[in-house]
Parts: sequence; C-alpha cells; structure tokens
Amino acid sequence: MDCKSFDDQLVSPNGNLLKLMRDYVCIRITDLTGVDIGLFEFDPDITLYCFIMNADEQIYLRYGGRDDASADSYLNDDSLQLALEKGLALHEKYQAGELPKVERPAAKFPGDYPEVKNGPLAKKQCVHCHHLGSGKTKLLQSQGKLDRLKDLWINPDIKNLGIELEVKKGLQVKDAKGAAAKAGLKKKDEIIKLEGKPVYSFGDLQYQLDKHPMDAKSLKLTVLRKDAEVELELELDKWWRVTDISRRSGLHALEPFAEFWGKPLDKGEKRKLGIKENEFGLEVTKFWVKTNGQAAGLQVGDIVYAVDDVTESEYTSNPTTWIRLNKKTGDTITVKVLRAGKKLEFSFKLKAKPW
Repeated sequence: MDCKSFDDQLVSPNGNLLKLMRDYVCIRITDLTGVDIGLFEFDPDITLYCFIMNADEQIYLRYGGRDDASADSYLNDDSLQLALEKGLALHEKYQAGELPKVERPAAKFPGDYPEVKNGPLAKKQCVHCHHLGSGKTKLLQSQGKLDRLKDLWINPDIKNLGIELEVKKGLQVKDAKGAAAKAGLKKKDEIIKLEGKPVYSFGDLQYQLDKHPMDAKSLKLTVLRKDAEVELELELDKWWRVTDISRRSGLHALEPFAEFWGKPLDKGEKRKLGIKENEFGLEVTKFWVKTNGQAAGLQVGDIVYAVDDVTESEYTSNPTTWIRLNKKTGDTITVKVLRAGKKLEFSFKLKAKPW
C-alpha cells in the first residue's frame, strides 16, 4: 500500500479502523503555520505522522516514521489499529490516575526559524514539514552551532542495530541480527521500553532512538518475552545513527552546494564499472542552472568516483553528501569521473547555493 492510499484510508476509514476512530476526535493538519512544534516534535522528512493524545495535551503515543527504503515501510492498517487500541487503553489508565502526567515541553513555532519566518510566512504561504528540516539546519549553521557529523543524522534506522519488526504486529521482532542478536534479542520479542522509556509503536521507538546520543556506547531495550520483561543492552558502533541523508531537507539546506545533482549507482552498476560497493559511485543527472561544476566540464551521464582523491567514506557512499559534510563555501575541489570508458577530472569552486 503506498502512502497516498494509506492517507486516503485515514480520511475515509472503514471496517475496524472506522470503528476505532469513532472513539477519537480526529484532526488533520496540512499547514504547520500555527502548530507548536515544541510539543508536536517529529521527523520533518516523513509523509505522514500521527499524535495520539488527550485534551490535556498529554501525548500517549506516536504513529508514523520511516526508513531509507520507503516512506511507508511502517505504515499499514494493522499497525495503525494496534496504535489506536493502545491509545484508548492508555486513555483509560490516564483517566483512572494510573498514568503520570508528563511536563509540557517549551513552546516552539515554525516562525522561530528565520528561513521560515522570512520565507513561507512572509509570503503568506503554507508551512510544510520540509521547511522545518531546512530551517533548523540554516539556523544552526548561521549560529556556528551545527555539528555536521551529528546533527544531520536524525531518526536512526533500527535496521542499523539489526532489528527487523513484524510491522503489522507493532513492535514484535521479526528477526534480530548484528548488535541486536549479540545482545540476546529474539524473534517474537515485543519491544516495550527504550532506555527505560515506554514505547508503544514504531513511531515511539524511532522518536526515543533519536534522543539517544550518537557517541553513546550502548543502548538499553526492555522486551516482553513470554509475559516476562527482559532487559537487554546493545553495543553501538561509531556510526550507528548513520542513514541516507541525501533525501533529507536538512542536508539540502546545508552549505556548500556540490555543484551537481546525481543518482547513486546500485551494487550491480558499480560492479560493471569496477567500483567497489562501499566506494563513491554517482551518475550526474542534472544541473538545472549553470553551475561551476558544469562550467568546468562536468556533463550529465558522468560517473563521479572520487572527490579530492577521496573514493570512500565510513558514513556515506554519496559524493555530494560527502562534499556537503566536509567542504566549505569557496573551497575548490577536484572531481574525478568516468565518461565513456575514460577517466577525467575537473576542478571548480563551491558556491553556497545553486541559485
């Protein structure tokens, strides 16, 4: 099911989903202009995100989130129904005084980001999710507070930890590999806490995972196994938070501009060209405007395999991402490409923006 059809199902639910949603007051927000993003904190590069909460602004749980593979990897009717059922159960506990109140976070609004204030708000346009991602990057960069190798790796992928979920069954483990398997995670375990904080959905799990420091050496999970709670501790490697941020609005707003756009090659395409799987390999696909890279001689169809003699990185195989994370506006770089079986190189200066 693609996100559009899933979104349509939310707008016009039927069956069990309709029955559950009748117990909720449902609000759909498509413009973030007046939304308190301090309370409603979420990944700005998702397609859909839900907050299940009460009239006291107590958020019971979140539903949504994604991975690099797809926008709807964790979205389906079954997992949504589970989230709605848990939301109702948590509401009963709250009304009975069995669920403690959580202190409301400080208020924050899209207009607190200068790029949003001077952009869509000044133009009386809608504020969309991606505006938040680019706005945050621009603000931190202007303040000199942006850590490129920490702040941009948001909402980590649980597969980096070796965790695969049985998505239709919420947080039930389908398979465990790597760090997760080494820590003792097993199939059919149900994840119920991360660092001692309750999680009820994938949205909760990814949200709490995002709060965990990149330089942490371990991560504690609590799972339900045959009605008993089991504590596990996963060892984390240096780059456990790393995902493909080339799709993210936060990276697109980062200066400098790489001077070209491109499509990463897959394993098979790299193999045919003699490029190793972990090495740079990107086909230049467009320029849109006259860039310094194009003026220097880069062409659509060129295969970029090195930048300043760097051919691989621990945290990305995309040379445009590497440029944004390691270079500054005004730097001159040398890009090596394959073109019709020949090796060529071009040097040019990086601008802040393409236009």
